[in-house]
Amino acid sequence: MTTIQYPNILLDTLELGSIIIDEDFNVLYWNQWLELNTGISSVEIIGKNLSLFYPDIDYNVLKRKIRTSLRLNSPTFYDATHHNRFIEISRTKITTSSLKMMQLQITISPYVVEESLVMISIYDISDLHELKLSLQDKIKKIDDLNRELYQDQMIIDVNLMIVKINDVNEILDVTKAFINFFGYEETDLIGSSLSDMFGEDFNKRMTREPIDAQTKWSGEIKVHSDLKGAVWLDAVVTPISDVDGNLSYTVIFHDITDKKRLELLSITDPLTKLNNRHWFNEMYQNIFMRRHWTAKNSFAVIIADIDHFKKINDKFGHLIGDKALINVAQILSETIRNGDLLARWGGEEFVILLSNVDLYQALHVAEKLRLAVEKLNIEEIGKVTASFGVAVFVNGDNQESLLTRADNALYKAKEKGRNRTESLENLSK
Repeated sequence: MTTIQYPNILLDTLELGSIIIDEDFNVLYWNQWLELNTGISSVEIIGKNLSLFYPDIDYNVLKRKIRTSLRLNSPTFYDATHHNRFIEISRTKITTSSLKMMQLQITISPYVVEESLVMISIYDISDLHELKLSLQDKIKKIDDLNRELYQDQMIIDVNLMIVKINDVNEILDVTKAFINFFGYEETDLIGSSLSDMFGEDFNKRMTREPIDAQTKWSGEIKVHSDLKGAVWLDAVVTPISDVDGNLSYTVIFHDITDKKRLELLSITDPLTKLNNRHWFNEMYQNIFMRRHWTAKNSFAVIIADIDHFKKINDKFGHLIGDKALINVAQILSETIRNGDLLARWGGEEFVILLSNVDLYQALHVAEKLRLAVEKLNIEEIGKVTASFGVAVFVNGDNQESLLTRADNALYKAKEKGRNRTESLENLSK
């Protein structure tokens, strides 16, 4: 078995499990996190086959994932579910949760491709899973309370944030839940305006529209609380008419701050903190749904790829490679125009969506981004460069054809020496 100097000092400092194995599952590295959480020391397992310690893993699936990662030279995910088990690790954290085993996220990354070695990274996402379960539980409780709204006023008052206002936005009544959430006294609120608390944006969006139209309205708003700081609220505004025909309005608030945090996590690349590919695909699809694109009012896609990124990983290691990705992501984010959309496309690739541009403008933006990357000087690496492929929407394009053209333009830039911007479009048009 080949002996390799692994960066064990760096890997042992990480709050995640790190395994280096070959495609036959022979273990070449086992970091301290795994020693602490599995009870198996590196001395026991290194040089042996993983199957001797964990026979329940579906090794056919694992081998397929390893080979895919090595063939594509790109990370791949191992879906660790009940039917597709991986290493099972007991939770040692003191918690009231019934979750006894860690919820794991498994990433398989190429380590030394020519020797068929991969690094398996094991992330403990139990806290996030608990947060999701907690949020689901809270939402269920709120739904249950809404069904009992007119049956138990005491429960409503304590648990639901409800404000009653008149047609000039003055507060007529408020529940204890609302008072406690924001840290006000009831006497401070009665007779005051919701706009005084939440600003004119709330007044325009969430009260004037339903009050003027005398219709029900719902929406989300971000507000500031002196007690809790920035919070996200879901609001439902409902008109209520009394026996004399006088209208008042009930506003029911629901704290969705945790939900918003989860939504942000789901669309964010954990390494670069850019939006991820899933988010970009949704934005890209929305752009295509607009039907008023013309030759004078078009949009463009830019695909950027860090040059010689594999060599960076091979020479300096994946941690320095990650640092390069983070630095390039930051400089791209700082350089793009306001309103343009940037996301990590995958691996060392990034994608940018430019609105309201022609080919000349798109090439200018891409060249500006290229020069910004070229000026980067990363301490451990030195200079890094990137290549850019540009494609502009034309009549007849679909989502796939436009991306394919940008990708082919990127390939052209690579073929012509890298650190350049290319497009397949004809500039004379």
